[in-house]
Amino acid sequence: MRLRLPQGFATVLITAALAALAGLCALGGATVLERTGGWRTRLAGEMTVAIRPAPAGTSDAEVTRAAEILGGTRGVAEARVLDRSSVAGLLAPWTAGARGPDLAVLPRLIAVDLDGRAPAQRQELADALSAVGIGAIVDDHQGWRRTALDLRRQAAAPLLGGLAACLAGLAAAGSLAVDREAERRQQALRTRLRLGESPGDCVRSLLLSCLPKLGLGALAGGLIAAALSLASGLAVPGASAATFAQPAVILAAASALCALVAGAFALVTAHRRTRDMEP
Repeated sequence: MRLRLPQGFATVLITAALAALAGLCALGGATVLERTGGWRTRLAGEMTVAIRPAPAGTSDAEVTRAAEILGGTRGVAEARVLDRSSVAGLLAPWTAGARGPDLAVLPRLIAVDLDGRAPAQRQELADALSAVGIGAIVDDHQGWRRTALDLRRQAAAPLLGGLAACLAGLAAAGSLAVDREAERRQQALRTRLRLGESPGDCVRSLLLSCLPKLGLGALAGGLIAAALSLASGLAVPGASAATFAQPAVILAAASALCALVAGAFALVTAHRRTRDMEP
C-alpha cells in the first residue's frame, strides 16, 4: 500500500527546512556580531600591565605600589593586582607542560580599567611606571582586538552566503509550488479564462492555493530554528528577558523575510503562468 502524503506537503517541508536554515544563519551572524563587538568594546576599555621581575623577585609591596601609581594616572578608572592563582589560570594553556621553578617565575599582572570619557594611552602608563623606576610591559590589547575583528570577518562570509543560498532556495520553492499548481489546474484555468474570467482572478486563485503552504512552512522553519537555538545555547532558559527578546526578533524577521521572498516569486510565477494560458 502506497503512502499518500497530503497535497502540498512537500512545499511545506522544503520551505520549513530552508526557513530554519535561514533563521539559524541570521541568528548565528547576529550572535557573532554581538559577541565580538562586546569583546572588542571590553578590550578597548582595559589594559594589562606586566611587571618585569627583579633579580631578587618581585615583592607584593612593589606590585601594590605600581597599582597605586597606575590608579592615580589620568585616564585610569581603576587598577587591580591579579593574584598568582589568577595569573596561573590565565597562562595555563601555555604553561601546562612546565614544572617546578618554571611556574614560580610567573609575571605579576595588573588589570587596568580605563576612563571611558578620556582613556589613558599605553605610553602614558609605561611612562608613569618608568618615572619611579618600575620596569613594566603595557599591553593595550590591540592584538586581541584585531583577533576579534578577524573572527567577525571570517564568520560573516559563510553566514551571509548560507542566508543568501536559503533565500534563493525559497524563491525557487515559491516558484515551483505555483508551477505545479498551475500545471495541475491548467485545463480548468484555461476554461475560466475563455469564459471571461479576468487574469487577476486566476492569479489570485493560484496564490490562495500556494501562499498558505509557503507561510506555514516559513512559520514552522522559524519554530524549528528557535528550538535548535535553545538546544545550542544561543538562548538560555532562565536568562534575562532581553536574552530571549533579541533571538525571537531575529527569528521572526528571518521567517517573515523567507515568507516574503517565497511569496514574491510565487506571485511573479502566477502572473507568468496565467499570461501563458490566456487565449
